[in-house]
Amino acid sequence: MAYRKVAMIEIKEILLRISRGQTKRTIRRDLGMHGITLNKYLDATTSLGIDPATIAPESITDELCYSIKMAAGPVKDKEIAPRDILLLPHKDKIEAYLKKDLTKTKIISLLGRQGIAVSEASFYRFLKAHLSSYMGKGITVRLPECQPGQYAQADFGRMGKIWDAKAKRKRFVWAFIVTLAYSRLMFVYLTFKQDLRAVICGCEQSWKYFGGITDIVIFDNLKPVVDKSDRYSPKINKVFLEYAQYRGFIIDPANSGHAKGKPIVERMVPYVTKNFFAGENFIGLNDCQERAIDWCNNVAGARIHGTTRRVPMEVFEAEEKGVLRVYDGKRYDTPYLAYPKVHPDHHIAFRKSLYSLPTKYIGKKVEVKGDSALVRVYFNDVLIKTHPKVEEGKRSTDFNDYPKEMTPYTLRNPRYQIDQGKKMHPLIGDYIKFMLSGPYPWHRIRSVQRLLRIGQKYGPNRTASACKKAKAYSIYDIRRIEKMLKNGVEEDNDIASEPYSSFEGELKFLRNNNSFIN
Repeated sequence: MAYRKVAMIEIKEILLRISRGQTKRTIRRDLGMHGITLNKYLDATTSLGIDPATIAPESITDELCYSIKMAAGPVKDKEIAPRDILLLPHKDKIEAYLKKDLTKTKIISLLGRQGIAVSEASFYRFLKAHLSSYMGKGITVRLPECQPGQYAQADFGRMGKIWDAKAKRKRFVWAFIVTLAYSRLMFVYLTFKQDLRAVICGCEQSWKYFGGITDIVIFDNLKPVVDKSDRYSPKINKVFLEYAQYRGFIIDPANSGHAKGKPIVERMVPYVTKNFFAGENFIGLNDCQERAIDWCNNVAGARIHGTTRRVPMEVFEAEEKGVLRVYDGKRYDTPYLAYPKVHPDHHIAFRKSLYSLPTKYIGKKVEVKGDSALVRVYFNDVLIKTHPKVEEGKRSTDFNDYPKEMTPYTLRNPRYQIDQGKKMHPLIGDYIKFMLSGPYPWHRIRSVQRLLRIGQKYGPNRTASACKKAKAYSIYDIRRIEKMLKNGVEEDNDIASEPYSSFEGELKFLRNNNSFIN
């Protein structure tokens, strides 16, 4: 098989799992990663002077993961032979073994005796690609006895219809059930949706209820959690993986369509439906949630469990609560994730708002994560831009993202235009300031831009004289200034520095005041 590209978030997951004592074999199985690929990134970590086994989780930053990725070097393609080249010539032999109901491990052993060395993960991928009809037979998941606080199981179950005050109608409500595998204590979170935010909110409410977090959470293949279901290489949703890393638990998806992978919570779904929800009348979602918590405390948590023959709440308080991972109670700001393309106008569309990016990213697809305060943009796992979050229909534009030669046309800033005029000549700058005075200067921006081009054509001194004359006569029309320069009449000697004097000659037809009296 060939090396595959590993994202920074996967490097972070490797380090987190190693620091918690997971074996390389377990990590390879859970992440669908070849041993040589795993060792390459662990060796790169060691080359930076960091011991992966002793590193503190809070020290595993994005900057460190990026340094490890760079230290590991580019993806190589020739160091390992592809599994298909190795196994395809023996496909008929492998199929014959499978028809005899030999186990996968036994087949790998027999191939090894014949000089065909292949890893378990590679062999399973080969079967999935070329002999998939044999993949579903005889698969059984047996969960081992766990320690207190080791893991929990989570799943959705559809309850029934209750009144939704926002939608002004009855809607189906879903129960997100989290059950502690050791004590069997459960928490039920009610929601109208089964999206990512509902799952994270359900987890947060669960950790608050339990007062701590388990080391591992086994999820059904929920779409908000698992982007692509696979027995050996499931693809975890990136936003949810970041949440799990933030809270410090490991995600362990169950096999698709295989209820035995999560039997504890699987049996709780009909129990919650029949014992809690059925036959009840709820005012709304809040009422349903309050009564669900009371039911978890006084009914489900107070019963004698059918399997353990112990009371879940008593076992939890006595043996499990004290060993759960610390939950600080701080609100987790759930981000939105998108992969938009940068448009020719230097902007991306995210959550019905626009955000600018530099010219070199036009036409490229970027990764955007936005929370309640900031919108962060990444390209190839590197942060390239941060914007404050704006309302729908608004835009956040950094004018430095535009090319410098386009700045006068894109910035549309009166201060910028005035400064450009003063650089050419102080009188030109004064005239531009005169033109752009008032609360709405935008309608004269193009006239100012044309004036600056006229100054380049006729020279700053002549243009300055024309601007002085135009200002004296309150002329705003740039065409008239250009005519002055064309006709050479920009100089105006009639603009006197002395004030206007009144007529001093003999007054004619002057009447006496009495002549106006009737």
